[in-house]
Amino acid sequence: MPVPWFLLSLALGRSPVVLSLERLVGPQDATHCSPGLSCHLWGSDILCLPGDIMPAPGPVLAPTHLQTELVLRCPKETDCDLCVRVAVHLAVHGHWEEPEDEEKFGGAADPGEEEPRNASLQAQVVLSFQAYPTARCVLLEVQVPAALVQFGQSVGSVVYDCFEAALGSEVRIWSYTQPRYEKELNLTQQLPDCRGLEVRNSIPSCWALPWLNVSADGDNVHLVLNVSEEQHFGLSLYWNQVQGPPKPRWHKNLTGPQIITLNHTDLVPCLCIQVWPLEPDSVRTNICPFREDPRAHRNLWRAARLRLLTLQSWLLDAPCSLPAEAALCWRALGGDPCQPLVPPLSWENVTVDKVLEFPLLKGHPNLCVQVNSWKKLQLQECLWADSLGPLKDDVLLLETRDPQDNRSLCALEPSGCTSLPSKASTRAARLGEYLLQDLQSGQCLQLWDDDLGALWACPMDKSRALQPALDSYFHSPGTPAPGRGVGAGAGDGT
Repeated sequence: MPVPWFLLSLALGRSPVVLSLERLVGPQDATHCSPGLSCHLWGSDILCLPGDIMPAPGPVLAPTHLQTELVLRCPKETDCDLCVRVAVHLAVHGHWEEPEDEEKFGGAADPGEEEPRNASLQAQVVLSFQAYPTARCVLLEVQVPAALVQFGQSVGSVVYDCFEAALGSEVRIWSYTQPRYEKELNLTQQLPDCRGLEVRNSIPSCWALPWLNVSADGDNVHLVLNVSEEQHFGLSLYWNQVQGPPKPRWHKNLTGPQIITLNHTDLVPCLCIQVWPLEPDSVRTNICPFREDPRAHRNLWRAARLRLLTLQSWLLDAPCSLPAEAALCWRALGGDPCQPLVPPLSWENVTVDKVLEFPLLKGHPNLCVQVNSWKKLQLQECLWADSLGPLKDDVLLLETRDPQDNRSLCALEPSGCTSLPSKASTRAARLGEYLLQDLQSGQCLQLWDDDLGALWACPMDKSRALQPALDSYFHSPGTPAPGRGVGAGAGDGT
């Protein structure tokens, strides 16, 4: 028998099972603020544009806290929609400039006064709202009188009514000033569905909402739509994204009842389901039931891929966002484990679908990228092998430099980094002088360079041809120690 995983009729998020919501009459958006403040809402939405943080020219108003409240917007008594009210708490940040610079931040004091603290402050506060499939940005103008301006102190809040949202949906809200003087605030909230609302009879979309049951049966997942035979509804599957719009995966218009079967390999943590009755202006209900499913997390890493864009740039391609960090590693010919090049390079945080760069001068087929999550290796790919051919029998030399520009070299081997020249019995140590000669004569390929060191890939072809003779030489009685008496510039062997 299938085991129920998630029933859409249950309340979502942290909301209680029964909610009693305030009703707002009329379709118009509005704003109001704390006593003493004045505020104004721009008449239409603005473009949601990215921006950089810039230095404040003096004391400014900055958002310090976001707070939400669910309300009902009711054009008619029995025709309501769920709406999110947002309150932005503001404080004074920054310092006063000298009196002669007062005009830079729009002080309201008389120029003849010596004390600039009598200036009022004004700010343009942006609220950005995202709830699939809509995104909106509104602009609130707020003014604080001089009497309330105190450094580092809260001056009150401005409240916006309101952003309409789908029942059961996940909403994301950001707040920042324009221009941006502080890091933006953000908030994510899961909204309740019809069953969690005491006023469900006031929301027409709840009357004909297709009830969805998600259940597991072996390797399959069943989406069971419990609706009447005559009811028409839409069903969409999509990948919810932390940044950017959701990625649609599948959509159908259906007539109930229906059972849709998904293979367990299709599950990922961000796979969400949207369902709605095929009626004008119907509210769409969203559910993301696989966020904590272990199989979904395993599938996410199986689906993840690394893509090389240019010599230096690459990205991690995956259905969902995931915590990860990446570093370069060196994979020697012969199947030895890929050895992370940390140090001298470092681990870098990775964002899905965001282009990253490694500070390489040249690519090499033996260079690979390792991706870790929570200190566990999840993904490894040799991105340059496709364009530069199979692994080469090269050794990687690490050059280090101190502040006095003194330099040392070591060869990366499975046992560690072997200093050159060296008396060790490793392969690189025995061929150390030949490797140094190749480096000095320009036969090695420089892969990376900065003030602290460099990485060189040196071919072992010539050295490999000499290996049998060197092995015989080093094992003969009376042979001088490795690193002496071999190659150009060696000593007399004593």
